[in-house]
Amino acid sequence: MKLLSYSNTKTVKGEKLGVKTAILYLAPGSISGTNLCPFASIGCLSACLYTAGMGIFSNVQASRKKKTRLFLDNRKAFVEMIKHDIRSHIKRAKKENMIPAVRLNGTSDVSWELEKGFDGKNLMESFPDVQFYDYCKSPFRALKMSQGKLPSNYHLTFSKSESNIFQVRELIGRVNVAMVFSTKKGEALPAEYMGRKVIDGDETDARFMDEKGVIVGLRSKGSGKKDTSGFVIQLGGNE
Repeated sequence: MKLLSYSNTKTVKGEKLGVKTAILYLAPGSISGTNLCPFASIGCLSACLYTAGMGIFSNVQASRKKKTRLFLDNRKAFVEMIKHDIRSHIKRAKKENMIPAVRLNGTSDVSWELEKGFDGKNLMESFPDVQFYDYCKSPFRALKMSQGKLPSNYHLTFSKSESNIFQVRELIGRVNVAMVFSTKKGEALPAEYMGRKVIDGDETDARFMDEKGVIVGLRSKGSGKKDTSGFVIQLGGNE
């Protein structure tokens, strides 16, 4: 069973920077019966992109649930299966003269640095020349990255929700923080927020290439456009 995908419209944008990203989609939150997003807020779950794009189709959702069950039933074997996909991804990227990158939490928030294969190594250790990256809502993982306690080839961008502003204030400057704004497609994001420069995170998904100490601005999409929880930052009419 193929676990990694390449057809995400956003990750494809990284190809203009010479980055080819493979992404893993699992069932987020407690959809599978086990919570894979332990730090997700109510607003985050409501605005989740799980059903965006191809995720709107029932067969795609079923596939993601099946992958999640495989992961939960035998985590070590699942890591070994991902290794097979990553090897194929590396070959494909090299043929196209691109940098191979992998995003393991497309719709989940698993601590992949703790998941190991039969050889006792995590995926970052198994593929030291591959760049891994993810968004995450765990302040503990984000802090570990800022302290150099995660694999050097695993980059995390902390994500703001309506309920973690304290953690955002503690981490901002140490790690980049992603924030969702009410800015419409085609319109400019704010140049600055909370005293920090805002970069356009919709231009590319290659977060590991972002400058440090910035806010990664994202536009609300799908059900997020109707958010009233505070997850999406409302800017008014002149965003």
